Amino acid sequence: MPKINLKENNIYIVMYHYVREKNNKDKVLNFLELKRFKDQINFFKKNTNILNNDEFSSILKSKNIRKKPSVVLTFDDGYTDHYKYVFPILSEKKISGFFYPPIKAIENKIVLDVNKIHLILAKERNKEVLKLIFFYLKKYFGIKESELSLNKLKLSRRFDDKETILIKTLLQNYLPLPQRKKILDLIFNRIFKSSESSISKKIYIDKRNMTEMASNAMIFGSHGYNHYWWETLKIKEQENELKKSINFFKKNKIFNKALSVAYPYGSYNHDSIKLLKKYNISFALTSKPGTVNKKNLNNIFTLPRFDTNDFK
Repeated sequence: MPKINLKENNIYIVMYHYVREKNNKDKVLNFLELKRFKDQINFFKKNTNILNNDEFSSILKSKNIRKKPSVVLTFDDGYTDHYKYVFPILSEKKISGFFYPPIKAIENKIVLDVNKIHLILAKERNKEVLKLIFFYLKKYFGIKESELSLNKLKLSRRFDDKETILIKTLLQNYLPLPQRKKILDLIFNRIFKSSESSISKKIYIDKRNMTEMASNAMIFGSHGYNHYWWETLKIKEQENELKKSINFFKKNKIFNKALSVAYPYGSYNHDSIKLLKKYNISFALTSKPGTVNKKNLNNIFTLPRFDTNDFK
């Protein structure tokens, strides 16, 4: 089944996002079909050690990796899929998963920019989205497409075509925040007529879901507050992202004795690592593919993760 050959003395941290039925009416990009998810879990259950929080934390402290391949299951962005589909499957098999929700979306019932982009790309053709971006750039900011130096952008990202990567790059981090925020909201509101809060409720888990999951061996960690690229933030801004998420977990009694972090977009810098040490974070996850082994076991704040697509 897997594209990757599982090796002894290695830990495979696997990253999931959307997991849902194939016939789901709400279109999203790159979701993992529920049947495939079940197949993956059965495969991991049979062929690996699926680690819980205590087991993984113990390995990181002792530096003693088990001979049999091990797996850590992680789920980013706090989707309702995780409560509706993932949680029952893991509970039935007595498996712990690590969940990393972006807190602002849950607290304020808004749709994060990253998910607005996903919804737009699922609804509209790439060429039309690009036309709208360049149209609004010129109309509201007086910037022409030819002035953007797009030929200098590195459009290489796993699992996306070049047009999709260009759209994500422009709307996630290339354009200045005021520009990309206004343009994204204009395109989103042009396509979707429902209220943002009603869309948010369909996308993200809520506090009650999280409390139930945490009471049944599921582990929650920080994914920041706004789901920003941490490497673009000053250290005080990064600290605000981390503190707000930690305070949410404490306030709602959804807190683990060993809190971990999954960097939004896998983005971090030296300041990020300083902060995690200051706040006694147990480990942090990137989105760079690779295994955890004796060679990188000391780099607990830059642990690699495979995407679920690597195991399809």
